Amino acid sequence: MKIKNGDVKLIKKSTIRLIVLMIITSLITLSGCTQAPDSATDSDTQDNKSESQDGDYIYGTAVVESTEILVLESFPVKIHVVAKGYLPDGCTGIDRVEAKRDGNTFTVTITTKRPKDMMCTQAIVPYEEKVPLDVFGLKAGTYDVNINTVTDSFKLSTDNFIEDVGGVSEANVFTEDNNGSKVELATCDTFQIKLNENPTTGYLWTLETTSGLEIMSDNFLSPASGLIGAGGIHEWDIKTTASGTQQVIAVYSRSWENLTGSEQRFVLTVEVE
Repeated sequence: MKIKNGDVKLIKKSTIRLIVLMIITSLITLSGCTQAPDSATDSDTQDNKSESQDGDYIYGTAVVESTEILVLESFPVKIHVVAKGYLPDGCTGIDRVEAKRDGNTFTVTITTKRPKDMMCTQAIVPYEEKVPLDVFGLKAGTYDVNINTVTDSFKLSTDNFIEDVGGVSEANVFTEDNNGSKVELATCDTFQIKLNENPTTGYLWTLETTSGLEIMSDNFLSPASGLIGAGGIHEWDIKTTASGTQQVIAVYSRSWENLTGSEQRFVLTVEVE
């Protein structure tokens, strides 16, 4: 079959149109491929705008939905604040919980931590944190508690300390120099134990008493120097509640180590009349 000149021209025009159409389709496809990563990047940036990365981990601020103030039945009173909220996925956990006081305001910060490249279940995980507040020695009044973005408050109806250090005279303050001593006190007397302690080493005093003695307060006093790693004083105010021979026994140890019997100890025998 012979092809005429007119037919040849028609074929050429059709071929050119087909080539142009293919080029336009390719350009549209490439344009669509390059748009997707930009959109994903924008989304990731917005989702993580409150987070920071450090090495292999991503740090953020925990979501707090509600708080509750717990006032323990003791004197001086002890106060805990309970924070409830949720974590965004199965890989995220609580990293640090810090509580600081400035005047009549406590600021509690709860941060999170998750591995940067780990695949996580995309389901929220509820959490609950109980945070003790250092309220010993505070004057009567109203105090605010700010936990991340949630605010709560509590009221102390009386000064939160025992007057005149619980009536403790200098003669009734006992230190490591009194280890192994025997003292005589009357019923309802209050005395104080002061022992050097440095929690940064992992060592802590664990103090127990016999049934005729009641621990009224238990506090660690940080060093006045504020130097990192410096030790402080752990002190207990103790009241005599029953007559007879009573004892205070304290052991200085690390919680993760088994007791061997060679640990530093403090023993005070109290004869209560």
